Amino acid sequence: MTVRRLDLGHFIRPASETETSQPRIEPVLAYLVRHGKGLLLFDTGIGTADPETETPYRPRRRALQEALATAKAALDDISLVVNCHLHFDHCGGNPLLGGRPILVQEAELAAARRDGHTFGHLIDFPGATYEVAAGESEAWPGVRIIPTPGHTPGHQSLALRQDDGTVILAGQAHDTASHFTSAQLARRAALNSPQQPVTPYQPWLDRLMDLDPRRVHFAHDCSVWEPPQRTGH
Repeated sequence: MTVRRLDLGHFIRPASETETSQPRIEPVLAYLVRHGKGLLLFDTGIGTADPETETPYRPRRRALQEALATAKAALDDISLVVNCHLHFDHCGGNPLLGGRPILVQEAELAAARRDGHTFGHLIDFPGATYEVAAGESEAWPGVRIIPTPGHTPGHQSLALRQDDGTVILAGQAHDTASHFTSAQLARRAALNSPQQPVTPYQPWLDRLMDLDPRRVHFAHDCSVWEPPQRTGH
């Protein structure tokens, strides 16, 4: 099983969402997983939105077909789609993959069909075929769906068991590798000194760390989290 990162463009996150006084340009990344059962695509890029969304985010899209071609793959080669969540910058290429199963959490699909969560033409399109999960499950051998709610009610991550350890495709469970690092350190502090007040972290982080990840990849950050290497003195 191998993982290939795909560049599907970028957008501008407004200053009001960056916790700073400045806007930030962020990549939009998908991941192509080559598995014995076929090709799995984790997220599909930026879809079309309304002017109220396009104006502040100013997305720049890279065609999914072009990105797949760099990995020597094509739309027809995809066997399974997994979306971390259904915002327009993660499921934009789904309508190009009608007839392929799309694996999402039940809570996410329900939220996506309510006003204000995403855009209907990216959800209920001709050939849309959903496989709905309600919690943790195994999509394929060695490929586990892990619920990581927070950014959206049904956000999910993917855990891939490889020869050298587990790889996590975290989507937007955390915006950046640095944010993930901070949460992981908060968890460690809480485990070491539970009586001391610490920064809160999402409870599902316990499950991710139980999998002993070797690498964690993100949807909007090219940086990769890896555990610290500890050596003896």
